[in-house]
Amino acid sequence: MKSDNDLSNRTADESLCSLLVGFNFLFFLGLLSALLFLPLKSAFSSSGHADTHSEVSEAETHAAAGASEPIESASAGKQAYQICATCHGSEGEGNAALNSPALAGQEPWYLKRQLQKFKDGIRGSHPDDIYGMQMRPMAMTLADEAAMDAVAEYIAGLPKKAPVATLGGDVAKGKGAYMLCQACHGANAEGNKMMNGPALQHLPDWYIVRQLKNYKAGIRGADPRDIEGMQMAPMSKTVPDEATMKDIAAYINSHAVSD
Repeated sequence: MKSDNDLSNRTADESLCSLLVGFNFLFFLGLLSALLFLPLKSAFSSSGHADTHSEVSEAETHAAAGASEPIESASAGKQAYQICATCHGSEGEGNAALNSPALAGQEPWYLKRQLQKFKDGIRGSHPDDIYGMQMRPMAMTLADEAAMDAVAEYIAGLPKKAPVATLGGDVAKGKGAYMLCQACHGANAEGNKMMNGPALQHLPDWYIVRQLKNYKAGIRGADPRDIEGMQMAPMSKTVPDEATMKDIAAYINSHAVSD
């Protein structure tokens, strides 16, 4: 009997020991797995943060570059305008004594187009266009399209000033004579890009009259490359005389406002 009890007790002890060994094995296996997993998790986490940080840094770099581009463009435009200012004034107000019209109040698309025409000889090459011929070499100082864009944007940002009347035109008469012009230049001479019609409001009256005369005489708008000028030339011929031109200019200027 005693032998049987000893055998039974020994079997129970061995079973308990096996159970404890198995439990310990699983426990240490779990602990080992945890110890291995944590460094890997940290590594992946660090990599993720690094990638995120890299993406943020890259985004910040692009944002900073994007923010600096307009600043650089404005600076380049201001610098390029210095040579223009000698005739057109520091704020684009124009100078009648130098036969230079006001530029403030014009949109970039029109300014750039005229600069390109002067550079290409489409405008300012006619022997009777004395003042256009003065302007052409000035336009040629702008090295490329980016320079023209920069100076056009800078001029467009200058404060607008209402022109001072110098020719004594009649605003009421000018209103009737302007009816045909408004189809392209707008009811208030504010311009219409879709019709290739620039704003006229802030151009001085003497310059408006001069350009109407130039179109009418074929000094401007006769070059076959000047598509927009060729649209304007026949319109100028509907204006019967200089007195009517002065009236139109007075009506146009009546819509000008200063900033």
